[in-house]
Amino acid sequence: MRIVPLLAGLASAVVCVSLQAAEERPIVSEIRVEITPAAVGGAPRVSEDRVRFLLTTRVGDALDLLALADDVRALEALGPFTRIEAAQIADPGDRRRVVVVFKLVELQYIGAVRFAGLNYFQRSGLEDKIRSKPGDYLNPLVLENDRMALERYFHEEKGNLDARVTVETPTVEGIATVIFNIERGREIDVGTVRYEGLPAAVLPRTVTAALINQPNRPYQPEMVELDEQAVARTLQDLGWLDAAVGTSSRDRFDYVRPHEDRRRHGPALAPDGAFDDRVVLTFPITAGDLWYLGSVSFVGNTVASEAELRAAFALPDGAIYRRKDIEGAVEKAQRVIRNLGYARANLRIDRRPDTTEHKVHLTLHAFEGDLYTLDRVDIHGNYRTKDAVARRALRVHPGARWNEDDVDRSKRTLVNTGLFKSQPPAAPRLSPRFDDDRPGHVDLVVDLEEDSTGQFRFQVGYSSAFGVFGELGYQERNFDLFKALTFSGWRGAGHVLDLNASASEERTSTGISWTNPHLLDGPYSLSVSFNRSDSSRLDWDELRTSPSVSIGRSFLDGDLKLNLGYTYTDLQIDEVDDDATDDALVGEGDYYLNTLSLRQSYDRLDHPRLPTAGFRLSTSEAVTGGPLSSSADYYEWSAKGDAFIPLYTMALGGSIVLHLSERWQEMGAFGDTDDVPFYDRYYGGGPSPRHRGFESGRLSPYAINANALRARTGGTTDSLASAELVIPLQGENDKIRLVLFSDVGNVWGEDESVSLNDLRTAVGFGIRFPVQLPVALDFAWLLDAEEEEADNQIHFALGFFSY
Repeated sequence: MRIVPLLAGLASAVVCVSLQAAEERPIVSEIRVEITPAAVGGAPRVSEDRVRFLLTTRVGDALDLLALADDVRALEALGPFTRIEAAQIADPGDRRRVVVVFKLVELQYIGAVRFAGLNYFQRSGLEDKIRSKPGDYLNPLVLENDRMALERYFHEEKGNLDARVTVETPTVEGIATVIFNIERGREIDVGTVRYEGLPAAVLPRTVTAALINQPNRPYQPEMVELDEQAVARTLQDLGWLDAAVGTSSRDRFDYVRPHEDRRRHGPALAPDGAFDDRVVLTFPITAGDLWYLGSVSFVGNTVASEAELRAAFALPDGAIYRRKDIEGAVEKAQRVIRNLGYARANLRIDRRPDTTEHKVHLTLHAFEGDLYTLDRVDIHGNYRTKDAVARRALRVHPGARWNEDDVDRSKRTLVNTGLFKSQPPAAPRLSPRFDDDRPGHVDLVVDLEEDSTGQFRFQVGYSSAFGVFGELGYQERNFDLFKALTFSGWRGAGHVLDLNASASEERTSTGISWTNPHLLDGPYSLSVSFNRSDSSRLDWDELRTSPSVSIGRSFLDGDLKLNLGYTYTDLQIDEVDDDATDDALVGEGDYYLNTLSLRQSYDRLDHPRLPTAGFRLSTSEAVTGGPLSSSADYYEWSAKGDAFIPLYTMALGGSIVLHLSERWQEMGAFGDTDDVPFYDRYYGGGPSPRHRGFESGRLSPYAINANALRARTGGTTDSLASAELVIPLQGENDKIRLVLFSDVGNVWGEDESVSLNDLRTAVGFGIRFPVQLPVALDFAWLLDAEEEEADNQIHFALGFFSY
């Protein structure tokens, strides 16, 4: 009963004590702000009023030490000050009053940041490693963090384990120059990596690819433990599930320079202690036994049978238990369910290891979820390209059930338009979007990044095939004819416009073509072109004018294309040389040709301009004359195949690719025409895709003509097989590439039989600069050069840029 009065008494006592304490605190009679300027003798850059605005301490209030601490923190957050102090000075006129003084020292401005002790290339990129920038305040704490960041960079990324960084900040009139003095010390790289106990079936380079400390890269000692884990993880992913890696050994070696005497008969790495600039890492491995896939069963599946899922899983019982193979098989089985409309279907894996037989048995639990119908397709990123151009490439449409294969086909057809970037992370991204307010319905979000579609070509160069030559051209793969005609723009419809003009010592030409690959947004195409050339490349002068038109139809998502074309050619022949073939000697005059052609192509390349995988097959048939009036009646057919085989993918995404191609073409006369006319026969040789071992037009059968001179007669059968190894020197496919090639082929006359013994072979190498610095340079050597044939050829071109 006495507890309540007691508590009330305690509360009253506390209130009285608090009031008494407040009454005993001195009153703030004055607030002073003393700012020491950054420049000696100069004025402060920050006004006193700006400082007072941030203060919570006020004249007339009781002194509050907590409020003073808050004021100091607020001034520190303001930024341009250091050594901030809040002092209390007793008022000499009244001991119950105090004067509060805030003392601040202005930070200096940074006028410039320099890196001493390094050359231009060594300094490149260091600005991104630090926070101190010209125009910022010189903060000592930030400066120390920058110093440590630079040391860390040279230790961990550049391999300079002895690198030291010091800082100087000379100041003139309040403007400081930050100088980072960098002593790199000795640069230490990884010399080689060894594996003790590595299974014989595993290539060392497979494991090395997973390391941070790879040969010829800066040595990062703090990452070796992670590399030990990476070695074990790589072996486990390959099927050695019990693999373990012990503590690695690290031995210092000398890299023996090529000019040193000890390099003559010794290894490139020696433990002599002269430099100690290479580290040899040795990883001890306990691999254990190889594990295999046991039985695979499915539970919880209702929309797809276990037989269907097991067939999609594909891996047989007893296959090596490789992580990537297992994940791929599960993805394929999961896709069977998702393709039926169950967009959120998931297979969860239950693993049961059998330690006796070293097998892993799998039970895949199917969680099918709801059946989904596609509602909306939202496209983002097509700022220039019309929505209709992107939508017609899609193979998914609102109202249809969700199908993952159709989504993947849509990605491929979007890339094949050539209008959007195809390499990750800029490749088309198609993602489902689920809304809980609309059960059973899903939207598709398409994120695109437009590629450069315009190309202006300006070439001046020299080729052993053409001599000095020049070319001026323009191509736009996203042209819009309607916008151009109405002066409302010129891009966005996906049309292809090509303008070109070229001139060399032997040939001048002009041309224009326009193609609509999707007439009326359908599967039909329309192409119109006009070309005019004036050439003395062969043994006569010819003026050829050729307008043409073609219509096409695409099938199988655009992979299969059929084209029907018509070309009218007006041809004038004069100035025939004495060493021309006999029918050319009497062939001066005017000719006209009407040609109908049919072309078929099947394209499964992964990129329309820079393919790295896939194949392309094409055939064509053409008839000149026949039912159409013409100066001669003859037919022609051809077949061509290309295959791109990726051999190795680099860290930046570029691929080393083997490109194999074969072309075969034949022609023959019919009706009242006895021989294929001389002006349309095959004359091989020249830059790719011709035989690079010969000058342009020099690969041909020869015969003695009526003037008793050796003459090119031209052929009616042409074959060329090529192999190219394409290596991206900068790690990306659209940068500088080295090409090693071999061309094998020949041209046979009308009365000659084709023989493998007649094939002519050339080998060589070239450089390709397709985007940044557009240079194409090929050197070819003819292996079996005959009399009057040059044994080497050079093909060179310079100058176009993309935008």
